[in-house]
Amino acid sequence: MSASVQRRPGESILSNPLVGRALGCLALSFVLALMIGKQEGTQQDFGLAFRQAVLGPRILWFLLIGVLVFVLLTFWPRVQPYLNRPGIRPLAVGGLTVVVAYALLKWTDSTAVSDGKFGTLSDAASQTGTLAPLARTFFTAPLPWVLFLVAFAVGAAAVVIRRAVLSWVGAAIAVLAGVWAWYSHSLVQSLLGSPDHSTGALVALLGFLTIAAACAATALSAEESANTRGFINGVFAWRPGMPLVGVALLLGLAGFAIATWFSPGNRNATLVDTASMFSTTGLSPLSKAYLGWLGYVLFALSLALAAYAAYRRDARLGWGAAGLGLVSLVLNLVALHDISAVGASTAYDGATGAWQNLGTGGWLACATFLLLAGAGYIVATAGSERGTIARTKADIAAGIGKIPGKSKALILFVLAGALFYPPMATPFWQKVLVSEIGIYVLLAIGLNVVVGWAGLLDLGFIAFYAIGSYTTAYFVGALPIQPPEWMRLSPLLCIPIAIIICLIAGVSLGAPTLRLRGDYLAIVTLGFGEIIRIVAVNNPGNFTNGPRGAFGIPQPEIHLGPIHIDWGQASLQYWYLLLVIVGLVILAFNRLEQSRLGRAWAAIREDEVAAQATGVNTTRVKLLAFAIGASTSGVAGVFFASQIGYINPDNFVLNNSILVVAYVVFGGMGSLPGAMAGAAVLTWLPEFLKDQVPAEDRQMWIGAVILLMMIFRPAGLIPAKRRAAELHGLDEPSSAETTAVAANEGMGATK
Repeated sequence: MSASVQRRPGESILSNPLVGRALGCLALSFVLALMIGKQEGTQQDFGLAFRQAVLGPRILWFLLIGVLVFVLLTFWPRVQPYLNRPGIRPLAVGGLTVVVAYALLKWTDSTAVSDGKFGTLSDAASQTGTLAPLARTFFTAPLPWVLFLVAFAVGAAAVVIRRAVLSWVGAAIAVLAGVWAWYSHSLVQSLLGSPDHSTGALVALLGFLTIAAACAATALSAEESANTRGFINGVFAWRPGMPLVGVALLLGLAGFAIATWFSPGNRNATLVDTASMFSTTGLSPLSKAYLGWLGYVLFALSLALAAYAAYRRDARLGWGAAGLGLVSLVLNLVALHDISAVGASTAYDGATGAWQNLGTGGWLACATFLLLAGAGYIVATAGSERGTIARTKADIAAGIGKIPGKSKALILFVLAGALFYPPMATPFWQKVLVSEIGIYVLLAIGLNVVVGWAGLLDLGFIAFYAIGSYTTAYFVGALPIQPPEWMRLSPLLCIPIAIIICLIAGVSLGAPTLRLRGDYLAIVTLGFGEIIRIVAVNNPGNFTNGPRGAFGIPQPEIHLGPIHIDWGQASLQYWYLLLVIVGLVILAFNRLEQSRLGRAWAAIREDEVAAQATGVNTTRVKLLAFAIGASTSGVAGVFFASQIGYINPDNFVLNNSILVVAYVVFGGMGSLPGAMAGAAVLTWLPEFLKDQVPAEDRQMWIGAVILLMMIFRPAGLIPAKRRAAELHGLDEPSSAETTAVAANEGMGATK
């Protein structure tokens, strides 16, 4: 739309599109001012919160946001060409990262600072005379925000003007601001003298470094349009395995040099401090050597061998790097077990067993060795990958062909995070990982079969979750009606029975609904879910124990000869059990998607009549979709019941079914990684917002995130290739402008 719109004679000024747009932007900024903040009313004055939100200087900042949005929308055609410039995307990511660090994250865990946020710490630090002048200056308002705005503005100007000098100036300012923030935070923590595990300063440093990288990319690039996919493909294609080596270098330096290895809540001991602490204890000689010198040597050798193998693309060196990395990983785990066991033997910091009281350093080292071993494996197997390999730089930039080792590298990144991030998390986040994120990821994987692959809208999916849970409760003897003694099982042995029962239930639901589609199918499945819940509440035959549910469900355990594993109450142990279950399900479903049955589901989703006309047995295929999806939900029910130990009908309400559907849609219908990502993000977000916004506003913020996603990325976080092609086509045109046709081409061509 043009930036200037003429008003016709006699026409009201309010009917002018620009005026309406301006009023709408200001109204939205006004609503935003009401949403953000901790202002609350009282029983005596209901308007107090409203006045706190809008009758003060803070409202001017929100109105300024509305003005900026108005300007951006009005001049969007002129702004849009600059959004494809090199460096613009990392600049936006870096700016958002710094804002999150300043506005949301904690900068200290010390009780001397009330909430630990950046604003509170800045107020206290700027008034502390004993703090070093350099740190006190940084925390003096509004200097931190001014530094950020200057770095971001210079970077944005460099992107628009394309001047190398301006780009390097922006990079220098960003690096200076990031290092200054990190150093000032270190001085504050030295003054406070208490262990600190906050992430605000680190995230701010990463954000400023990302802005600096964006400025550097602008200075070094000669292209007019950024090709992010081509750049990423080029990084992975330059030397297969080298990206893993680069990330491992950063993690290893952090783990071996600065991170805590032992007693994070008390001593906050680094690797050097830990070696000194255990030098005179009964630690094994191998673990003492690892803490003292062997760990550093293994890190250096593994890093050098993996980097050299990747650079030379030597398969034999790659296998050597993979073996050395795995051996180093095992030795690192042995050392972690020994120091935690010795510490627990003296009840150090209240530890009662091995793997307790460990810091982040040892787990970062584990991730480092795993990535280095993975880099070696990628180098060793890069030449044997099947498929069309991208050979030229043009193919790589255009995304044509397969990049050797790219998929394996991404899988290894995810695997390293899944294995070694949870031990570094707090007990609260470990519980969230297991009881919410992990279980809902499993549910989303199952529902993706029904909704994403087969295109059948199922709003009663939570019913199979309930069936799996109550099946477990019955066979472990936690319900009023007890099974025969010979049928009483441990929770893990209930998994195949729950799968069979849920398969039958899935077929029972699918059979009467074969003729239904769309909204009608959704209503019937919704009713099925409610029937299961109401049956559980009404307790027929005193089987489900009514609203009281089942309690006393035992924890999983394995007793096979000398092997005795009891999961107990620790969330971390359940995480690894759940990781194995999810991994097996992913492997099975990935093969299923590529099979003949998976292609039949896709055909039904696109056009059921056409699929039936081409020979697809739609009855059988739809029943299999319901049955297979239901069986996955049953496995999740077994895990949930055994991990929580108590269930009742309130755990299986309709809202949970709708949430799982939202996870699949948010992540990307038909995409297995997308369904997992959607479930992880939307279950993590409410827990994260607990400390950021009032409880009453939490759902509003989640709704806003989902709304923005549906507007700007309707295919989901990680869309399926077919879904992305439906929305954007197979090839995105470089320009929307009409291209002139030569005289000798087209319908009126002359020879």
